[in-house]
Amino acid sequence: MKSKIIIFLLFGAMSVMLTSCAIPANKEQYLKGFERFVKDVEKNSPDFKISDWRWANKKYRKYTDEWYHKFRDELTVTERMQVAGLKIRYNLLKEGTSSVRIIDKRVEEELNRLGKDLDKYLDENLDRDIERISKGAREIGDSALKVMEDVLNEIRKEKE
Repeated sequence: MKSKIIIFLLFGAMSVMLTSCAIPANKEQYLKGFERFVKDVEKNSPDFKISDWRWANKKYRKYTDEWYHKFRDELTVTERMQVAGLKIRYNLLKEGTSSVRIIDKRVEEELNRLGKDLDKYLDENLDRDIERISKGAREIGDSALKVMEDVLNEIRKEKE
């Protein structure tokens, strides 16, 4: 019987300790905990799975609803701005993760399309365009040569 009471008391004490660690007791703990939570999400979010985001969203709601309302009247304007900044950072991470995946997929698709277009151009048009460039360069060269000859002839005439 004594062992059951001891186990019950130990379990109760552990529950109280875990609860007291998880729930901020004052605004300083709240602010430090919220900051630490956002930093952890920033660090680990690239590897988050859906279940991780569910856990993070629940914890975020605790910080932004339940615990915020508990300490709201104690927070200075600066501290409220700090909380607003943490909210923004978290939401950018949350939205950014899905947006980045969508953007990465679209960029990859566009790069693949551009690569195919470049291959097609190289196969079908490169030789023709090189020939046109060469012809244009020869024409420019011929024109420049003609202009130089005309200038030299003018100079010769003036000397005579």
